[in-house]
Amino acid sequence: MARLLERSVKFTEPGRYILNMLLFLIAAGAVVYLLSPLSPNPSPILMDAYNANPWLNGFILFVLVVGIIYNLRQAGVISPAVRWVEGFRETVDPRRARLPRPPMLISAMVKLLLDADERGGRLTPESTRAILDSIGVRMDEGREMGRYIGHLLVFLGLLGTFWGLIQTVNGVVETISGLGVTGGDPEAAITQLITNLKAPLAGMGTAFSSSLFGLSGSLVVGFLDLQSSQAQGRFYTDLEDWLSGMTDTRAGGSGAKASMSADDESPFASLEAAFAANTEALIKAQAGQMAELKDEIRALNRSFIRGKE
Repeated sequence: MARLLERSVKFTEPGRYILNMLLFLIAAGAVVYLLSPLSPNPSPILMDAYNANPWLNGFILFVLVVGIIYNLRQAGVISPAVRWVEGFRETVDPRRARLPRPPMLISAMVKLLLDADERGGRLTPESTRAILDSIGVRMDEGREMGRYIGHLLVFLGLLGTFWGLIQTVNGVVETISGLGVTGGDPEAAITQLITNLKAPLAGMGTAFSSSLFGLSGSLVVGFLDLQSSQAQGRFYTDLEDWLSGMTDTRAGGSGAKASMSADDESPFASLEAAFAANTEALIKAQAGQMAELKDEIRALNRSFIRGKE
C-alpha cells in the first residue's frame, strides 16, 4: 500500500503559478502604459508623479524590480527540485550516479534518501520528519525576504509622504511670513503668494507620488509573493505525500513500542515476581508453624491423659 502511494503521487510543476504572475505583471504593465505619454492618449500623470521626487521614486521602482525578480525566482526554484525528485524516483541505477546536482532547496534530504537506499528504500519516521522540517524552514526563510520587500515598499511610500508633508508645512510657514514684506501692495502680495505656494505644492507632490509608487509596488509584490508561496506550499504537500509512501512506520513504531513496553514492564515484572516469591515463602513458613503447633498440642494432650491415669 505504501509503495502504491509512493508511485501515485504526481508532483505539480510551478508553471501555472508563474503564468499567473506573468499575466498579472502584463496587466500592471498595460495600466502603466495607458497612463504614460507613450499611450494612444498620452497622459502626463505618471511622469509628473515621478518627477515630483525622482530620487525617492526611482529607489522605490528599483526595490519593486528586485521584489519582482526575487518572487519569480522563489517560484522558479521549485522546477529543479521537482525534476530531481522525479529523476530519483524513476532512475534504476542503485548508485544514483546519473542524478543531477540537487538544488539548494532539497539538498538536506539527499543524503537521507541515499542512506535509505541502503536499507531497501525505506525511511524512518524520524528521517521523514527531519526532511520536511528542513525544507519547511528554508521555504519560510524565503517567504520572510519576500514579505520584507513588500513592507519596505510601504515604508518608502510613507517616508515620502512625511517628507512631502514636512516640505509643505515649511513652505506654508515661509509663505505666511513673507506676506508682510510687500509693503501693502495688493498685486505684489498676490504675486508673492503665488510664488511662495510653489514650495508647499511641490511637497504635496512628493507626498502623493511616493505613496502612489510605494503602495502600488507593495500590491504587485504582495500578489507575486502569494503565488510563489502557493507554488512552494504545493510542492511541500506533494513531497510530504511521497515521503509518507517511503516511510516504514511499522518497523519504527513496533520497535519503539516493543522497547517502550519492555522498559515499562520490566520493573513491574520483577516486582511482581519478588512479591510472589515472598508470599509463597510466607505461606510455607506459616504451614510449617501450624504443623509444629499441632504436634505440640497433640503432645500436651497425651501428657495430660497420662497424668490422669
